[in-house]
Amino acid sequence: MAGSPNPEESIKAYRMRLDGVAFSTYILIMILVPLKVWCRKRAGGWSNVRWDDAFSVLALAIANGFFYTCIIGMRKQLGLHAAGIAPADIIDFLRNVFIAQMLYVWAISTIKFSVLAFYWRLFSVNARIAIYIGMFLSVGWLITLNFLVIFACLPVHASWDITIPDDAKTCIALRSIYIGGSIPNVFTDLVLVLMPIPYVWRLNAPLPQRILLAGMFALGTFIAVVSAVRLAVFLRIPIATAGDVTYNFREIIVWSIVEINIGLTCACLPSLKPALAFLGLNSIFSSNGSRGASERDDVKFMSWRSKSGESKGSRPRKKGATGGLFSTLGGTKMDSEEDGFTMVDKREREEANKGNLEIELQSRVSDGGAGISVQRDWSVVVDERPHAR
Repeated sequence: MAGSPNPEESIKAYRMRLDGVAFSTYILIMILVPLKVWCRKRAGGWSNVRWDDAFSVLALAIANGFFYTCIIGMRKQLGLHAAGIAPADIIDFLRNVFIAQMLYVWAISTIKFSVLAFYWRLFSVNARIAIYIGMFLSVGWLITLNFLVIFACLPVHASWDITIPDDAKTCIALRSIYIGGSIPNVFTDLVLVLMPIPYVWRLNAPLPQRILLAGMFALGTFIAVVSAVRLAVFLRIPIATAGDVTYNFREIIVWSIVEINIGLTCACLPSLKPALAFLGLNSIFSSNGSRGASERDDVKFMSWRSKSGESKGSRPRKKGATGGLFSTLGGTKMDSEEDGFTMVDKREREEANKGNLEIELQSRVSDGGAGISVQRDWSVVVDERPHAR
């Protein structure tokens, strides 16, 4: 066709585009996942690092395997027409495709597990039925896709060994596997994105903060869009025939890398409040951000003695209340009653509800000044009976 690009120029342009997309998103996850773990440790020590963080680290390890399998293992053949490639190189390419398929399924699944584990620690028991459903769908998708990828051909090595004659192998069309796996993947992405929105909307926080927080969770919509684009790629190209598989997979690899890396990025974003505070940006998302500098520098010492459900000195925060956009994302549940200071039991005594407690108050000023620590003997009497409704 007149004006068609030179094949050499085409492969160079493709590899530049692949490298640009792959390395930019890869650098992002290599920064954000360790940063997420650091933020959790900074917020509450190593005890604050939990399952959602572990799944994020596992997803990062799998994403690295997928990235290097595609960028290094497939690079020699990816984007070229199979007619000009030696059979041994095609076998090598298909073997890497088989490995990449397994890594893709596990990477996407562990990202979903990380998001669900984050929801588990964030929301109340009432929300956990939806989390159970999401986990059931994700685990079912993982098991089914693993089985289909491994046993797409019998014998298994026929998935990459093109020297095996057709009458000696039985294979499922790759197109059927990919489309059958992509549709439920897009559906579960949408479920995970929409799941927290109703609970965020019920927070006792200013409307702009709730909108911004809901918008942060809604960033996951981009993952559903990427998954849908990847599905559209499957529908456009003839991957059911392996005659030109090295060329047919060029866009699949691009969008698969984007889906994994951006998905892991979105899974990390809600946990980065301490990083914002470290950079001095926390006031942007705080309900106290508009106060003057002199008021921010003041440290208020709060105390109360609670008897028979009555408190003095300070009014307890309403259940579900939040002091800022990210104040609920530091490792506590959105519906927990959280106060502006931390009470740490220093000595266990046999007298119930009395002890020597250490109060640590952190007051970070605009110039990054150190926190203030206050220690004093404290006696607290709390009525454990439920409040009358």
